[in-house]
Amino acid sequence: MPNDILSVASRRRIFECVSTHPGAHLRDVARRCTTPLGTSLYHLDYLETGGLIVSRRDGRYKRYFASHTVGRREKEVLSLLRHDAPRRLVEALLARGASTQRELCDAVGVSRSTVSFHLNRLVVDQVVARTPQRPEATYDVTDVPFTSDLLARFSESLRSATAAPPAPRRTPSSVPVPVSEPAAPDAHVRAHG
Repeated sequence: MPNDILSVASRRRIFECVSTHPGAHLRDVARRCTTPLGTSLYHLDYLETGGLIVSRRDGRYKRYFASHTVGRREKEVLSLLRHDAPRRLVEALLARGASTQRELCDAVGVSRSTVSFHLNRLVVDQVVARTPQRPEATYDVTDVPFTSDLLARFSESLRSATAAPPAPRRTPSSVPVPVSEPAAPDAHVRAHG
């Protein structure tokens, strides 16, 4: 059965993309495979119905994973790390150790409100722990070996998500336009004159 499902070249390419880039969402898969969104969605749904991939909701994204390749916790953390700001915060914490919001703002180069928003989400999802201290709380990665391993295993996939080539788009210039004979210079005047 799986061989029948993967007999279509574009579907096989999409399955390989999901296997290589776990947690990719529809647009990411379409971009990486250079297939239109509708085609990508059709094949992703077909692969999911066939049991070769599974999906997981991540806010407004539906993220795809090859079946039986990563565990539940890995899916949760990979879904978070697919976003640029949380990934950069986690990388900074792994490099620096426990840090305050102010230190993370400087390290990552984003506003304090952005750091606060993403740190709160990382704390809720138990990727980062918050330690109340005066004058400012510190944050640190909860499971350093697990998170470091995950980032190392999928580092290329996580980084290349933003560098993936754009999907081909149909532009007005790509639509064939019939070429006609140029009108005679006086044709307009004769028709209306």
